Amino acid sequence: MKKQLLILLIFMVWAFITTFIHIGVIRSGRVVSQLQREVTIKESRNQYEELEISRLSGPEVITSYAATKLGMVQAKPHEVFVLEDK
Repeated sequence: MKKQLLILLIFMVWAFITTFIHIGVIRSGRVVSQLQREVTIKESRNQYEELEISRLSGPEVITSYAATKLGMVQAKPHEVFVLEDK
């Protein structure tokens, strides 16, 4: 009888430990999945921002912005003076 109780106790402890480890693995898997989704979203957003930077840094966009928003015009060649260092 004592032997059966000991075997039952060992089995219950083993089952508890196995269940506890399984729950930990499931939680870790959910965290990893959530982090992977966040990384994917941030990579997509980063790619979009890089494309926007490329688009907005073109000379025609800068010239257009300077003219419409800032009232600047491109200098004519005869209006440019170059100062040299002595």
